[in-house]
Amino acid sequence: MLTRKRSIRPATGRDAKLLWELNEEFNGRGCNTVSNMEKFLEENREEIVCLAELEGRGAGFCCARVMRSVCYADAYAKITELYVRPEYRRKGIGRGLLTFAEELCRKRAGVEEFQLLTGADNLPAQALYRSMGYEREEEMLFVKMPVGFTREL
Repeated sequence: MLTRKRSIRPATGRDAKLLWELNEEFNGRGCNTVSNMEKFLEENREEIVCLAELEGRGAGFCCARVMRSVCYADAYAKITELYVRPEYRRKGIGRGLLTFAEELCRKRAGVEEFQLLTGADNLPAQALYRSMGYEREEEMLFVKMPVGFTREL
């Protein structure tokens, strides 16, 4: 029986090129550069970035931000990105990334509440989140873009 070697760990500056490739697949071309990502990962104190590898190849990533407010005693975390390459889906990578990010948020900031956004039509992701204890809220997202910016829908 073959055993697949899987690792999930915090990303470092050395992972910038791989993270850039994954981000290009997920968020589209031109969102960032390798050098910007490398600098951010080396100086980062505000975001938890996790990377999954399976058999030595980048399989996915997850990002989380700890949020604090003067209005609330407890911090919470927002899962801002979760992507798994199509060929690695349904292999526990997304669950592993999300679990690892949650654990780091708990360890670093004592966070117990987690929030995330996903597409209304992304039913596989919704099923994953529900299976991990996330519940749907009835809030709406509003976005304000720079003048002249057009978004492809």
